[in-house]
Amino acid sequence: MTLLVVVLLQLGLSFQGFDVCDDGFVLTFYQQIFDNPESVEYNFLYWFSGIIGGIWYQLFEDGGVLWFRFLAIIVNTSTFYLSYRLLKKYVNQYFLLFALVMVLFVNDYGYLTYYHNQLTAFMAVLIIFVLNSAVVKNNLHLYILSGVLLSINVFTRIPNLVLFSLILVVPYAYYLKKLSMLRAIKPLALIAFGSILGFLTVYATLVLLGQVEIMKNALFTITDLGETENSSHNFGSIFRAPIHNYISIALETFKLILIVIILSVIKRATPNNKVVTILTYALAVLFFSYWFNTHNIYPIYSLCLIGSVSVLWLKKVQLEIKLIGFLSLLTLVTISLGSAGGIKNSGYMAIWIGLPLFFYALNNLNVFIKDIRVIKRTSFFKINKSSIDWLLWSIIISFLVLKTYNISNQSYFDIGSRFEKTYAIKSPLAKGIYTTERRAHIINDLLLNLDRFVEPDDYLFAYDKIPMVHFLTETKPYMYNPWVWIYDYNSFEKKLAKAEVEIPVLPIVVQQKFETIYSFSEPILDYMSTEKENSNFHSNQRNAIMNSFLERNNYKIVWSNPYFSIYESQETANSVD
Repeated sequence: MTLLVVVLLQLGLSFQGFDVCDDGFVLTFYQQIFDNPESVEYNFLYWFSGIIGGIWYQLFEDGGVLWFRFLAIIVNTSTFYLSYRLLKKYVNQYFLLFALVMVLFVNDYGYLTYYHNQLTAFMAVLIIFVLNSAVVKNNLHLYILSGVLLSINVFTRIPNLVLFSLILVVPYAYYLKKLSMLRAIKPLALIAFGSILGFLTVYATLVLLGQVEIMKNALFTITDLGETENSSHNFGSIFRAPIHNYISIALETFKLILIVIILSVIKRATPNNKVVTILTYALAVLFFSYWFNTHNIYPIYSLCLIGSVSVLWLKKVQLEIKLIGFLSLLTLVTISLGSAGGIKNSGYMAIWIGLPLFFYALNNLNVFIKDIRVIKRTSFFKINKSSIDWLLWSIIISFLVLKTYNISNQSYFDIGSRFEKTYAIKSPLAKGIYTTERRAHIINDLLLNLDRFVEPDDYLFAYDKIPMVHFLTETKPYMYNPWVWIYDYNSFEKKLAKAEVEIPVLPIVVQQKFETIYSFSEPILDYMSTEKENSNFHSNQRNAIMNSFLERNNYKIVWSNPYFSIYESQETANSVD
């Protein structure tokens, strides 16, 4: 029954919101991975998610955006179910279910179309599930399977390589059992064997599909991005991101402690009657709603870290839950490493186990608290079970009320009330998807006119934050990547030069003249300027390279409105004539 409700909640959100950036980036990958894999070379950094998406596209080719949202529901619900199966013996059922619902809707926009981050979350929970079972049961086959899963998961998203740290649970288990660490060598060797099998399986699949060279090129692109100054994927910015992340989490943890202290003082200082209890409850919900309303994941991450660390620190926690806590902590600390923005952008992949552990630790606090000598001697910390339940339900209610409001007022990169998203995109591949009147009009106008210049399987150069145009028109990205904004100017120049040499035709170019990330801006007259201040959204160098490409290949505008221009090379037009 719970799973049905979870599915229906996600299903209710699947029809509204139209993002032209991230959704277009991944959907074009799934569309092209088998038929024209070289055109989505950059996306091979997420190869395994692309294989799953590509198979789904082959099965439901006419399903379009909507059916990939159904695939996201399948992946998310599977992660929900696995997490429940892992923790149901330890965590109170009601708290466990509500914690998992909180994880499912942790983002203010609801959820994305099927994406590599969702698959990473599922794979992480699956690996934890298998690895924990292997350690608890000392099952040799499960050790091998965990190694296979760890290797395959690297190709879901290359930074997932850090999840190999999860194998540290093996020596940790022997430490807890007070057994010789030498006995951990055999299971670790089995995991290594499984890992080799996993990598060989991936390599064999790449060979069979003729995609080995494409994967190599994609991996080399990481080096270019990492070495370019001011790139969002620059190695320096990636290493700095965790510092900012943990400073922010520490600040949110301090706020949480302050709120709990204030509520405890109020509760102790007020008479114990029904009216005062209701008012205090309402105040708690208000405080926690304010705390959660940061539009980022830091408050939830704070709770996850508290939960995972608590089960490791407290003595009376049974061995099995300590192992799960250890795996959860490793996932929380490592999974966002190597991604731009770190925890802020991709931390939601790591919290499926950590948040339920917070509710487990707090729900049993009156038992565990007896271990702590300082607290034994301090009357302020003598709290009963009803007070803990009151605190936990305040957290749950405040979160759900806030998320209900936030999600009803936006979808991913499509701001505005969902009640206003009643206008369709006029494309068979966007059937069943609704957005605002303005957004629908802008996209429909482009699609109507672009249809005169391109056909499915043509090359198209979409500049620079409109990858969804590729998916809807079934065109191949000219730049080996449907979302060229991801390239820093150095990589952009290299890929453009490569395309001009390798691809014998000059493509139709669609160039936007407004911002599409987060929301659709008004037209920007100097969008292609090479003299503005550089920012995450604007690159003078990249614009200069693009302008040079248009000029040297004699491109002319063949259609334009305030939001887009369509260019055609006169050389191509003359050869067609």
